Amino acid sequence: MQLGTLTLQNPICLAAAPWQLGGAGYERLGAIFTRTVTMEPRPGLYEEGIWQVNEQTLLNATNMRTESAEILVQEHLPHLLSYGVPVLVSITAPGIPGFRKIARFLAREVGAQIAGVEVYMAQPDTEKGAELNARFVREATQAVRNELGPDAVIVVKLPPWPEHIRGLALGAQEGGATALAATNVLKALHLPDDATAAPVTGGLSGEALRPVALRCVWELAHDARITLPIFGTGGVFTAAHVTDYLRCGANAVQVASGEWLEPGLSARLAAECGHLVPANL
Repeated sequence: MQLGTLTLQNPICLAAAPWQLGGAGYERLGAIFTRTVTMEPRPGLYEEGIWQVNEQTLLNATNMRTESAEILVQEHLPHLLSYGVPVLVSITAPGIPGFRKIARFLAREVGAQIAGVEVYMAQPDTEKGAELNARFVREATQAVRNELGPDAVIVVKLPPWPEHIRGLALGAQEGGATALAATNVLKALHLPDDATAAPVTGGLSGEALRPVALRCVWELAHDARITLPIFGTGGVFTAAHVTDYLRCGANAVQVASGEWLEPGLSARLAAECGHLVPANL
């Protein structure tokens, strides 16, 4: 997969990489994407905020903790870079100034070390955030591009909205994105077995997300106006799932929930799927 001047050696990439990633085989990956960070830390739950809804589906609670970009740079990034594959930092912010600020920080502190960033676009959970539309995506992407420069890889990760994702993708493309990722988590609700416990709101990932994410990839790949390469992400657990995404038009995939449920899965898939190429649409 070609990302600007960067060539990925493998279509399998690890997303939301564990801070304490350990084991063999990760050097085969196409790239490592970090967990999403913000400029300032956002307090909340750690691993206890991830609910296993069924065997291969997770619900990530809305009030999950988000680490700061500074902690990432100081404590976690050196370990992820040690695998010798491109590392992209996943970032999010409530508005354009926030995206500009965190991109400026990364450009100053680690611009020469990272391959680029993943701009995580999500509908805010409160009315305080900016509305997520094509204009916001374009302006946020452009703000990040202006800070990182023309050569950095910028992957814009879009929400699982098949009826709107084409417009959002065009916004990212106009803003200077290098590639698209489809998709991030789907807003959902989980009812714990304990009938007295409060419902848990959050983002659905894994098996239950895959059919929606596949449709989103299909929408992007079949729009002649969209010329960017596509990462498919959502419920990748087997080589057959990788092939499904490539058949729908993805150029590569990201593995996140599968790695959380089965540590080492992305490395194993990289060994199995390194020869795969996207289908001709």
